Amino acid sequence: MNEQPPSVQNAPLKKSLGRRVLRGFLVLAGIAVVASILASAGGWMALQVSNSKYFEGYDHQLAGRGEVVEREPKEGSVREKIWFEGIKGEKIPALFHLPSAKGERFPCVVLLYGIGQKMSFLDDIAESFTRAGYAIICPEQLGQGERRPEDRGGALAGVLRLRKRGSQTVLEARRMLDYLDTRSDIDPERRYLFGVSLGAILGTSALALEPRYQAGILMWGGGDFKRLFTSRPGNEDPNAVMRLLGRIGNLMMDPADPIYRIDQVSPRPLLFQNALHDEIVPKVCTEAYYAKAGDPKEILWYDCGHEKGLTEELILKIMDDQVQWLNRLQEPAVAKGK
Repeated sequence: MNEQPPSVQNAPLKKSLGRRVLRGFLVLAGIAVVASILASAGGWMALQVSNSKYFEGYDHQLAGRGEVVEREPKEGSVREKIWFEGIKGEKIPALFHLPSAKGERFPCVVLLYGIGQKMSFLDDIAESFTRAGYAIICPEQLGQGERRPEDRGGALAGVLRLRKRGSQTVLEARRMLDYLDTRSDIDPERRYLFGVSLGAILGTSALALEPRYQAGILMWGGGDFKRLFTSRPGNEDPNAVMRLLGRIGNLMMDPADPIYRIDQVSPRPLLFQNALHDEIVPKVCTEAYYAKAGDPKEILWYDCGHEKGLTEELILKIMDDQVQWLNRLQEPAVAKGK
């Protein structure tokens, strides 16, 4: 037989593994250099100034502008593709699903999706809302989907893009309401924010800064970035690499930590939906920002992970809980804040 010995058979695997380890080391070394620069006096001061202005840029005098560019009738609803103006002169694409009934003003949900998603995610979940009489709209976030840059650059470019995505998403969630103000089919007194994962984290700041949102649904979110960037379920004692990554995460994303603003949403209602076995957001981080939130608030826990264990049946249950919670907000006593 010409069978090669195990040492020869596994040589390419070992070589590949060695390259991956080397690349990982180089990435970490590069990140460490960036962290050192940011930690220097000048870099640190510049970052702190930038952090203090992180959510600035919304112009309340800028009128809402937008246009429907596609319209597709569906069974019981209508799917539109629109653009609206974010910062002055920038067109932001969005998908919009509305009930097909004419002559009504619908309550509207603004969806902020998670870190690896794009606005087409709305097509998968919209029916649960439109069937219940809600319009739901989802803007494309910076760097995702139709706003994905051709040249994505390296790891540092990705970190900087994520930082900018955080502030832009909050600004655009506010500008979305300016666009909805121009729609005669949307009730201005019944507009709600629904954030998933990163969308829940950023949505917290959008809710805090934008009083025109009447309530919020925060799904799979968490706060306290010092723990979020270093902890993992079952491991509360981070190693040196995790501490380094945590330090960089805090340096770059600290102003987006929802723990700083979640108490400012009250007295508007909040629904928290979280996974008992979340493999991404530690339970202590969910509990931290839920505890900081004011009343009224409600939290629901589901027997699944952030991604694992999400069966079709459970997903339908989660969405039904969202719709039922929104329906309760329509009751006169709740709508008046009693």
